[in-house]
Amino acid sequence: MDSKYNETKFKTDLEERVYTSRLLGKEKTLVLHGGGNTSVKTTEKDHTQKEIPTLRVKGNGSDLVSITEKGFTGLRLADLQAASRIDRMSDFQMMDYLRKSMVDPSEPAPSVETFLHAFIPFKFVDHSHSDAIMTLTNSSLSDDQIKGILGNVLIFPYIPPGFHLARKVYDSVSHMEKGIEGIVLSKHGLFTFGETARESYERHVRLVSKAEQFVQAKRKPLDLKYPVSEQDFRSIIPAIRGKLCTNTKKVLITDRSESSILISRSKQAEDFQSFGPATPDMLLRTKYEYCYVESPDIALKRIDEFADRYRKDFAASGIEFPIHDPFPSIIILRGYGILTSGLSRKEARIVFEQFSHSFTVNSDTVCLGKHSFLTKKEAFEIEYWPPEEAKLKRNAPRKLQGQITLVTGSASGIGYETSKKLAENGSVVICCDIDPRVFETAAEISEITKGETFPVNIDISDETMVMDAYSSIVQEFGGIDNVFNNAGILKSAEIDLLDVSTLDAHYRINSRGPFLITREALKIMKLQSTGGNFVFNITKNLLHPGKGMTAYGTSKAFEAQLSHYVAKEGGKYGIRSNIINPDKIFKGSKIWENGVLEARAKAKNQTVEEYKRTNLLGIEVLPEHVANVVIALLDEEAFGATTDAMIPVDGGVS
Repeated sequence: MDSKYNETKFKTDLEERVYTSRLLGKEKTLVLHGGGNTSVKTTEKDHTQKEIPTLRVKGNGSDLVSITEKGFTGLRLADLQAASRIDRMSDFQMMDYLRKSMVDPSEPAPSVETFLHAFIPFKFVDHSHSDAIMTLTNSSLSDDQIKGILGNVLIFPYIPPGFHLARKVYDSVSHMEKGIEGIVLSKHGLFTFGETARESYERHVRLVSKAEQFVQAKRKPLDLKYPVSEQDFRSIIPAIRGKLCTNTKKVLITDRSESSILISRSKQAEDFQSFGPATPDMLLRTKYEYCYVESPDIALKRIDEFADRYRKDFAASGIEFPIHDPFPSIIILRGYGILTSGLSRKEARIVFEQFSHSFTVNSDTVCLGKHSFLTKKEAFEIEYWPPEEAKLKRNAPRKLQGQITLVTGSASGIGYETSKKLAENGSVVICCDIDPRVFETAAEISEITKGETFPVNIDISDETMVMDAYSSIVQEFGGIDNVFNNAGILKSAEIDLLDVSTLDAHYRINSRGPFLITREALKIMKLQSTGGNFVFNITKNLLHPGKGMTAYGTSKAFEAQLSHYVAKEGGKYGIRSNIINPDKIFKGSKIWENGVLEARAKAKNQTVEEYKRTNLLGIEVLPEHVANVVIALLDEEAFGATTDAMIPVDGGVS
């Protein structure tokens, strides 16, 4: 690892702190997804305009790779240093002490390692979970051997993060001899420090480089014991997701990159199941173990065995909090690849990256000697850290968190607004549309809602395209939970003026398309065995047909009957199917373009504005009204006992 520092002038200490923090954050072998933390001791004015010594330390929710000045929480340094006279402090007492020491209570909660930063007597402090440092400390190398590799450093045995660790470090650093370049916390990470950010950063790079060079010289290639799998794991992935979703809906991603396939073929993947991750802070996402599956036919059995083992280990740990979901976050499919899961695709991807780094560390560790990590009891104490449990209790997941919903016709109108509502409620949204603008609108929805979307440019009447789309959905997310059959076309003509090509176009989009979308989703839902939901946008025309709507009404009648059959055949699998009947939804709708709206108004001898409000309530019905009804129908608490129903969203037919 080389220093990336370029000579730069800084206006403030915090600006300098941000600069080198980002340099550390860009190195994925140092920190991942919010890991690591940095700080600076400075002076600033409090609310009384009095200059006070302040510690600015990375706050919760910030990531070093993109951190800004607002990502650092300010605490009164005198308050923190006064705690050096306290012998003991529980985790809750520590967090309370830190909150009371904050300069601005509205800022993010400070790092759990804040006291450690405060007690180290240098202006700038850097902390990372370097892969190379972890490799040394997770091996059987002695402290003297590690010092022989790194040079003049202090080494501490593993102590869980918190006040106790900070107090132990304080006892040593308060009379630390000159020349000490860093502090190595076994199975935890590296701290460096300096009077300038550059000094602390370059010390960090120098020590990590020494560790990397030593590890590289000892590294051995993977033992590729197994060939690339000839068995088709793809067909079992929805069933695996269903098993993982027994208690909580999750997104499941499949990684079949070259490196993942190599890992899945290795003897190491089989051997490392109970090694634990590279660092304890990963336990919250990855758990202590991962699940190893030799073949598709025993995948569900191996997952059940994992869950049973987790429950037994939890019971033996004596932890008093409610048990977490016992199913694995990581599954290795021999010769095929790696599956990871999370409440969102982002979380599942983070789990994958943490596993990848842990696997590298564990592979390198065994090349240095015997692997060593926390006991399972110690690991459970980290996974069930009390302040984190309190935070989980406060932060309930969103209504559709972990669910995957497909919306057809999502690039405009009802489909667009419904996709937004779904993303706001935590669902991954598969945005399908024949309009290539679907890529832009999906990105726009993600930007607005901070949710996850997956655009698919598709002709839903094309069987091959539909099957390929679902294959990609399974690969990217593991399965499907909800389908909103919304896409449709409308071209009005009375029967004697209706040509066959127009009739066929309506059948293709309004009938054949929903059938294909529904059929392929049903196959996946049955494999998952976790139920599912279909909502069909049929419209008022089904029950109140208007003149000139033969092609539209008859094709929609087919789709309505399809919904009834889904309810009849899907009920025993917990799959619900319901119909919504909107009427006159104009905002953002492509159906009413090209003179259709004007023609319908004229047929009713009304102005366009009169036609828009022709209902009992005298209002314009908006796509947001429809979207909210779709969300309600997917809510198991509200409509979990409702199937084969029909709900009007039309302002009341006049």
